[in-house]
Amino acid sequence: MRSNPRLVAFVWLATRALMFGVVVLACQRNSLSLEQALSHWDVQHYMTVAQSGYKNPVEMAFFPGLPIVMRALSLVNVPMWLTGVGFALVCSALAVVALDRMYDSAAACLWLLAPMSVFTIVGYTEAPFVATAFWAWERARSGRWAQAGIFVALACSLRISGLFLIAGLGILALTQTEYWFKDRIKNAAWLLLGAGVLGGFATYLHSKTGSWSAWYNAQNAGWHRELSWPWEALQRTIPMTSAGYWPGRPEVPVMFTLEIVAVAIGYLVLLVCLFRRRWGEATFVAANVVPLSSSGWFMSVTRAVLLLFPLYGWLGGLGGRRSSSFVRAVLGLILIGDLVLMGWWTYCFASGAWAC
Repeated sequence: MRSNPRLVAFVWLATRALMFGVVVLACQRNSLSLEQALSHWDVQHYMTVAQSGYKNPVEMAFFPGLPIVMRALSLVNVPMWLTGVGFALVCSALAVVALDRMYDSAAACLWLLAPMSVFTIVGYTEAPFVATAFWAWERARSGRWAQAGIFVALACSLRISGLFLIAGLGILALTQTEYWFKDRIKNAAWLLLGAGVLGGFATYLHSKTGSWSAWYNAQNAGWHRELSWPWEALQRTIPMTSAGYWPGRPEVPVMFTLEIVAVAIGYLVLLVCLFRRRWGEATFVAANVVPLSSSGWFMSVTRAVLLLFPLYGWLGGLGGRRSSSFVRAVLGLILIGDLVLMGWWTYCFASGAWAC
């Protein structure tokens, strides 16, 4: 499929309308305000950092980029939760423009249709990160490495995935055969802007705690993340997919089942990238998937699928091929199932159920 901005704009608007419609429904059924429905889980952590800084060591698991934006707009009386929503909406639009430029409108639309897209309409870092990361990759592929470096620096202020972005783009820079080796080194050097942001955050946390591993310690203290082999993490996650493990919380085993599916998708994307000899993309995917599948148990991997832009480019390419009416019918049923899952996921988040 060629670039079709009108189609992308329509899908962006339709998916956002669907999710906000579900949020309103969740508000009515659970007697919640719109602010409450859109401020669950990590949104609270980001707002706490924006309000009070890193007084609680557990909050050190969250990077300062989004809280800075929330804090800045709160000075002109914009509620922090609303800043998170507006920022996510703008960034999700910027992200699909980058995907459209890198691949086509099919890839952009598929990203918008990802079932866990609720995290791109609330105060989470998924939408801001993919906006900066996708544009960094697009600029790098276009040879605009200085601009890519600036986007990388912004990405590194948002989440640890910025480190993985540096790794992927570093390999991309060194394997771009159209440049002389000296020029490849110069291109890769722009990524030091992002490394500087990460180093600055680590130094700041060290000044407060005396530990260079403050971020990792916070992850362990708050979410029991620790290094493990992927198969060990899988063994710990499988029991959590049982309904008996979570009495009275039917959504939780489904979520952990989806975590396992997300890990499988991540490794599949990695294999496709390696098969296609897309070394930079393979590095970025591996750097995201391997740590998340080696952190004691599978958690938040579903959200990480939003970062794996090669997945959407690959699926978009498959969808662009001629297909029979039967295949189109099957794809239509998959789309319906996808939208149902998107609505269910959004309802879980808005009602305060487990949706991480």
